Amino acid sequence: MLKKIVYIAGWVVLLGGVMGLLGFAEIKRNTTPCRLVDIRIMQHDSDFYITPNEVRKLIEVQQGNIVGKAMDEINILKIEKMLSSNPFIADAQVYATLDGDLEVRLVQKKPIVRVIDKNDESYYIDSAGSIVPLSINYAPEVLIVNGNFIEPYDMYSSRNVKQMAPDTSVHSMLPAIYRLASFIRHNTFWNSQITQVYMDTAKDFCLVPRVGNQRIIFGDTTNMEQKFNRLWVLYHNGLTATGKWNDYTTINLKFNHQIVCTKK
Repeated sequence: MLKKIVYIAGWVVLLGGVMGLLGFAEIKRNTTPCRLVDIRIMQHDSDFYITPNEVRKLIEVQQGNIVGKAMDEINILKIEKMLSSNPFIADAQVYATLDGDLEVRLVQKKPIVRVIDKNDESYYIDSAGSIVPLSINYAPEVLIVNGNFIEPYDMYSSRNVKQMAPDTSVHSMLPAIYRLASFIRHNTFWNSQITQVYMDTAKDFCLVPRVGNQRIIFGDTTNMEQKFNRLWVLYHNGLTATGKWNDYTTINLKFNHQIVCTKK
């Protein structure tokens, strides 16, 4: 019994010591002056929609010059919330170190398609379905979708197009544009072959290929995978085999289980 009491008492003392050290470390961190702000955008390239310098200015506008301030005078959660709400940023993590560094780690959004509507209003949709404005720093090479539709940025800037899809009260082409762009992006061949999608006056998507000068009438996104499979068969077994890439003016995929081609 005595051994058990000694054993328990030992653990209590140990835990008390650990908690004391943690409390001391927290006090030290809170009173330590901020010596620098280390901003890193976590990506493998140097293409920035928002630059570290712009992030630094956003923090200064909100908190003032924080270098030299005690850490307990800096509202870290408020900085993190502000950066997370930025239209170019997918994720923001902000934390302080015992040495007085404010660490800012950001992940940018990844646009997959640029939308240009009938009124020449332009913006991106990213891989997660968020609306992303144009950046003065960088214009990514992504699929372009334009034509006869009107989709104002201000109307949808706070919406996610993936969540809009099942909402019957929303009448927008953006969910269909996102589905089509996502499918093309995740297929190596179509991602390199389809450079643009145009919506004509009949509200049909028309694909603009890199090779060949045909007008490919895709229709809507119904049976999308089957349509691309039929187009692949035509490319692989027809046009590539015969070399007659420019013999047709239109390739129509709208009809079920068939392709209708119009010769020049």
